[in-house]
Amino acid sequence: MYFNWRRFLTDAFSSLFPFGHPHLRITGHRARVLVMYFFCMVWMGGSGRIGLLLDHLLFPWFRRTRIERPVFIIGNFRSGSTLLHRLLAGAPGATAMKTWEIYFAPSITQRRFWQGLWTVDGWLGGALRRAILRAQDRRLGEVSMHRVRLDEPEEDEGLFLYLWDSLFNAFFVPRNDSLSPYWRYDEAVHHWRRRRAMCFYREVVRRHLALRPPGAIYISKSPSFTVRSASILEVFPDARFIELARHPFDCVVSTVGWLSYAWHFFASPRARFPFLDDVLVMTRHWYARPQELAARLPADQYALIRFEDLVSRPTEVVPAALLRLRIDPDDRLRVALRRLQERPRTSRTDDHSLDELGISDAQALARYGPAMVRFGYEP
Repeated sequence: MYFNWRRFLTDAFSSLFPFGHPHLRITGHRARVLVMYFFCMVWMGGSGRIGLLLDHLLFPWFRRTRIERPVFIIGNFRSGSTLLHRLLAGAPGATAMKTWEIYFAPSITQRRFWQGLWTVDGWLGGALRRAILRAQDRRLGEVSMHRVRLDEPEEDEGLFLYLWDSLFNAFFVPRNDSLSPYWRYDEAVHHWRRRRAMCFYREVVRRHLALRPPGAIYISKSPSFTVRSASILEVFPDARFIELARHPFDCVVSTVGWLSYAWHFFASPRARFPFLDDVLVMTRHWYARPQELAARLPADQYALIRFEDLVSRPTEVVPAALLRLRIDPDDRLRVALRRLQERPRTSRTDDHSLDELGISDAQALARYGPAMVRFGYEP
């Protein structure tokens, strides 16, 4: 199985000897993260590969599973993709990978192991499960701005950490060039690397579907897949896409805040908003990229939902998008959408503003004007 050894070794060296990398300075917090980082990579690189290999010996029938018309939710960070992903993944006939499956059990072998362990633990009173839930509340409860739970659907981008070829690399090792290959993945990453990475991803999805009823629709959500669309279509030619868009002024502020939070969570950057210029370029590119995708796809492979419409009238816009993709929204999903629409509304605010980022409204309008015209937003 492919692994990006060159980037991994470069990142490891930069982390241990961070000369010239101001955001990688060694502090007590950073030292604890590095211990976790190396442990996780040994765990994921070892157990994941062993499990995937054993699948061919123990569960060879998974190779007969067909992946038909998966759905990919794309768009900029902080545009409502988590909300839509968990709504769709909870509908009958749909499925998505949960956090524990992504980071602890991409293989059938590992999932069977954990399921057996939970059974034995249940016979013994469930002490292990309670300990894991306490650890989840203690550690994952620290993650603000994005709810993370082991038993809830999460971003598939995490699977590419097994290859150390992911946008998430940059969270662990925020070097000056960390983002560059991944915020424009289809253009910046060599074709053979993209092909091998996406074939790995396809086979993990195949294993997941092999454990689900026939005909289940796979639902994936990853903002970073916005710039993997060409690579996705190479391995899933019948893939369907739902683009989520949010007003650029709100989206940029929230994205900068979220990425800055992630970098400070995993490292000790000197800057309050690391890589601000890179993030601004990235968000503009991620607004433009889906437009190119929509222009080349048939109408039943692409749908657009605005964030503001998703939260204010989900009972209208979500079924309309699904019907465009030739997916019949069932009664259970309609009930969930109705509950969402009837829920008391609270304004979604962010801790920062354009002024804090040093960006005037005029500068933001000049940078994101085309996106605002396309999605019908007022300045």
